[in-house]
Amino acid sequence: MEEQLKKIDILIKKQNFQKSIKKLEELQNQLDQRIINPEEMIEDDYIIQSNIYERFATIFIDINQVYRAMQYLIKMIKIEKDICKASNNTDSILRLCNSYAKIGRCCFYCCYYEQTFKYLDYAQQLLIQNNLTNTGVYALTLTQLGNYYRFMFQDDLAEQMLYESIKIREELYSRDSIEVADSLHGLAQLFSDEGKIQDAMFSINQAISIWTNVLGYEHIKTAKSIYLKGNLYLRMKNTQENLEKAEQLIIQSLQINIKIMGNSSQDIADCYHSLGKIKAYNKCSNEFEEYFQKSQEILQELYGQSHASIAIILNNFGRSYYERKQYEEAVNCFQESIKIYTQLCGDMHGNLAITLKNCADCHKELGRFKQAYNDYSKSLEIYKKMQINQQQVNTIQNQMIQISENFLED
Repeated sequence: MEEQLKKIDILIKKQNFQKSIKKLEELQNQLDQRIINPEEMIEDDYIIQSNIYERFATIFIDINQVYRAMQYLIKMIKIEKDICKASNNTDSILRLCNSYAKIGRCCFYCCYYEQTFKYLDYAQQLLIQNNLTNTGVYALTLTQLGNYYRFMFQDDLAEQMLYESIKIREELYSRDSIEVADSLHGLAQLFSDEGKIQDAMFSINQAISIWTNVLGYEHIKTAKSIYLKGNLYLRMKNTQENLEKAEQLIIQSLQINIKIMGNSSQDIADCYHSLGKIKAYNKCSNEFEEYFQKSQEILQELYGQSHASIAIILNNFGRSYYERKQYEEAVNCFQESIKIYTQLCGDMHGNLAITLKNCADCHKELGRFKQAYNDYSKSLEIYKKMQINQQQVNTIQNQMIQISENFLED
């Protein structure tokens, strides 16, 4: 069965997902037939069963069906916890931590942020306790923690995790391995968020080169990094040349994803979202609505009504309406985005602060000065407590002083 799993791994790498699922189902049937009494399963059988669950999860993560992936990972964790309790050897600890790292990744995609940190932190601490920090599982855990800290605006911690994961992966594999490319992609995302566009471009070009050489150009991992590169051009100076480069790259990513995934996935939704941002630069048109709406519909189909990516789209909807002086439409979008962020992240998150400030700007333009002041105040509190973006703190404080002196004198 080990040889069958190796062949399935090759199919997964080649993105032959349907055939991979069929082969895994056949392997599961073989295992079921071999085991007459489940209570008499030996450890090797449990390990094979766990490996089957892991492959199923890997496929569903790759095709953005993370809820289905989590079902298999939960089963995998149950097996690995029992094995680890009985054996408590290096291999069992590594397999258990691998399952925690992967379910942590799924929780992150699903916006279960407390669970994300719980699983990843548990894996990290267990690996440290057992002196297993120079392992691929530890590097995987660090990469996922880096992504988590990036989303939580803890950039220093994110950078530390991602650089350490790159160092470990370079030592274990090679500088041109897909594992290193995975960490480089995460580092490029972080640099992009920090506004370090040239550093981000350097990292993402390295990642794209590795993905292309090892996996090929028409691969979902290559497409994901091409998409990020397109977004880096969007973050650059607003010129027609940069917009054209951004659009070209994002369309390339979209075409690869549609060819491999069909018409519905997180990555496809992200591409439509970014194309909408490009269209929004044309202030004489509302063409952006079509792309934002298409992205939102895909995400709602995947995750339901409440997801961080949907909140981001609603914020960009709002910004685009604001720029067209369609303030009521903008307020509606910002308020819906605020509702989602509060539900997912509580009252203390950087993206919530951004959206509250945007909503306050609209209220101010509409003459709703008390509402503007209240939203500015909430946004300012978040920025101060999280100690991020001092420039924005100064801007909000100036707006609040202006409103207080001129419009709220009573």
